[in-house]
Amino acid sequence: MFIVRLLTRPLVLLSFLPFSFVQAADTPTLTGGDTNPLSVTRIHDRVNFMVSLNFNNGKTAQQWRTIDCKQGKAQLLYKDLLNDKGYTTARYYGDSYLRYAPAQDDKQMTAEDIRTVCQLPIKEARWEKLSATSEFGITKLVDVNSIQHSGDILSVRVGYDFADIIWEPPYDAPLELKIEHYIYNCKTHQGDAVAAMNFDSEGRVTDSLITADIVRRKSSFKIDTQMAQRFEQLCQLPAGKKFTAEGHFVPAANKPISTLMGPSMPDLSDNNPQWLNKYSLSDAIERQAQSLIKPWALPRFKQVRYTEVSALGKTKVQLDAQPNGYVRKLEDYGIWKVQRLTLANQLQLKFTMSISTGSSLLNKLQTDLHFPLVTGQRYQAQWDSIDSDKKVITSALSCEVTTKGDANSIAPEFGGKFLLVDCHETDEGQVGSSIKLAWLQDLNVFIPVAMQVGNKPESPVKLENVSVIR
Repeated sequence: MFIVRLLTRPLVLLSFLPFSFVQAADTPTLTGGDTNPLSVTRIHDRVNFMVSLNFNNGKTAQQWRTIDCKQGKAQLLYKDLLNDKGYTTARYYGDSYLRYAPAQDDKQMTAEDIRTVCQLPIKEARWEKLSATSEFGITKLVDVNSIQHSGDILSVRVGYDFADIIWEPPYDAPLELKIEHYIYNCKTHQGDAVAAMNFDSEGRVTDSLITADIVRRKSSFKIDTQMAQRFEQLCQLPAGKKFTAEGHFVPAANKPISTLMGPSMPDLSDNNPQWLNKYSLSDAIERQAQSLIKPWALPRFKQVRYTEVSALGKTKVQLDAQPNGYVRKLEDYGIWKVQRLTLANQLQLKFTMSISTGSSLLNKLQTDLHFPLVTGQRYQAQWDSIDSDKKVITSALSCEVTTKGDANSIAPEFGGKFLLVDCHETDEGQVGSSIKLAWLQDLNVFIPVAMQVGNKPESPVKLENVSVIR
């Protein structure tokens, strides 16, 4: 309990901010919120802190926030959803699921709320070097303004400055400074880390471990002999005397981007092909795929965009034709993105997700599909896909070309005729699905018009915000 008494005195006012300040969602209803004192940091003019949220459905969450006291601006950093053991089960950076995204403006904090926080007597971090910079560009530090004693108990924050900007998994969050908060018993010579936080160049928290999460990871923060000796030195520090070691440290500005520890997940913005280009299909699959699309199924467009609207939700789609005749597809689900390299927007050749470090490649294909399609034609396909862990997934597809219609009945931006193709697909380990596709003869591409998952009712697919670049 001493920790709360030691650290919360200047922070009590945070608990009395307007209730809307910690409101995370309209439903379920928020029943309470408390600022965690171990989360509060001040880097120059910026204050970071985490509010623990309790809801009427028994769920809990942790919302990280930041305030730029110089500009009077508040931002939301990220939110962790917790299970009944207090462990993080999901993280959202704004609407981005399990992947870092820049801070969002916090519209709930008023100017008065911001002034209240910024006027609290929270000491700015002041760094003292504990060692020379290592060959990896890491400088070990201690925040001399964080050193506090309460009886036999020492509270202190240790820092690690990185010479380069790196991206740390699992969220690909940028990192320039890491802070670990330790509580150490000077009498028993035992201690533990109680919080760990990563910061970007602006002093914002980008990732963290706190409460039950850091307890579960305590083996990652063992106090080694060297650190214990340093803590013992701090235990003997006379009251009122400033700690000194290798000299005052000021982090460099405008650090370079690391060439060794960049993002580990793909940047799929604007359907960027860079990630999937790293993975090559086998020569046999390439020859087979090329023989299927040439000459009758080569795309007759540069780019097609639309939003799929169905009972399953809204998905933004971008189709980009490649010089080799394949179609690169980006599906934007809001909280994550999916990219596929396809044959005419039906058969998938490559696959990746914005929240994954791996990919999946078509490994084996058997099909009697042939172009041009005609009414009454039936075709099937069976294929194996192999992922980065060498796991093989078997899938099967059966289709029938049924009717013909005017493409502008699907969207005014489409011209010519379409052929309706009714397909059923099974994927190993998943519920079967059916989809009705329109083969747009003017563009040589499949577009969805209806879909069904398992035994659920079929859902029509409406296309909105359609654009075509030829």
